[in-house]
Amino acid sequence: MIKKYVICLLLFFGILGLQAQSFRGGIVFGANASQINGDFIAGFNKVGLHLGLKVERDVTERISWSTELLYSERGSRTKTQDIDPFTISINYVEIPLLISFKDWLKDDFYKMRFEAGVSAGRIIGNKVKTVNGNTTVEGLNETDFSFTVGPTIYTNPNLGFTLRYTHSINLLRSQKNNPNLTRYRGYFLTLRATYMI
Repeated sequence: MIKKYVICLLLFFGILGLQAQSFRGGIVFGANASQINGDFIAGFNKVGLHLGLKVERDVTERISWSTELLYSERGSRTKTQDIDPFTISINYVEIPLLISFKDWLKDDFYKMRFEAGVSAGRIIGNKVKTVNGNTTVEGLNETDFSFTVGPTIYTNPNLGFTLRYTHSINLLRSQKNNPNLTRYRGYFLTLRATYMI
């Protein structure tokens, strides 16, 4: 599996090298605040890393499309004052495909963008941490399909800050395949910085 992601990285930089005038590449770094519907815990309490690479191409002056290769930590977490605290950690590799609408032209660049699209993710690890030790979550769907939306504000032509909401389309865990287990669906907020080259 790791080989596949290395190949994706090589393709990413290869595209930039071959199409330098058409494509822009960048890096993203931030954090997710996530929760799972069905785990009987309320609140975006699980904080995890969100980082990766982005490539973008303009369709028109005010519309562009982009794709990303991301490492994303999700899950859920009880509050610290709970009697039996636990944390569910689920780590993904994600590939979103997005369309971006630009606005607020100032100083020769668009300061505001609104992005929307879909994302495909694959679980690369999961863990449940309790006071009695660590275990794994049973019956998870290894592949995730999500929709994602959010605004980005650019402070200069290269640096932008994004608030993004992502909600899974398919179930993280289905009772159809696991009748004795609770149904799960994941969703999360992301706050991140993007630096475009």
